Amino acid sequence: MRATQATRALALLYEARPDAALSEAEVEAALAVAGVCVNRVTVYRLLDRFAAAGLLHKRVDAARVARYARAPQGGDATAAHFECGDCHRQFRLPQGPASVSAALAQVLQSLASAGHEDLAVDIAVRGRCAECAHPSEGGA
Repeated sequence: MRATQATRALALLYEARPDAALSEAEVEAALAVAGVCVNRVTVYRLLDRFAAAGLLHKRVDAARVARYARAPQGGDATAAHFECGDCHRQFRLPQGPASVSAALAQVLQSLASAGHEDLAVDIAVRGRCAECAHPSEGGA
């Protein structure tokens, strides 16, 4: 991947917002605010390159919008997140109980033993975030 101004700006964006799950439009707007004006096609290409390199994880939300978040670190092939059905923000969930992680590891190992490669588990929990469910309380 070439270290263009747009590439560096995208890396800095996700470094500054490590838990963000951003759509193409949100990335394009954030880059523009940072003074890096790129067109939509360039943003899609950058996001796809970062995903192909394993730096970002692409996920389609309930509104059918592709969102890109930092890929799980440490070789962890499982990712769990919560998506608000109202505002569609996504929140990364902390690692679950050891029994769930062990069960997922067994599933991945079984699939790998059958010759499957590049395996990952994506667990999505959907509901209403605290801010949407209780707007008068300020989210909590």
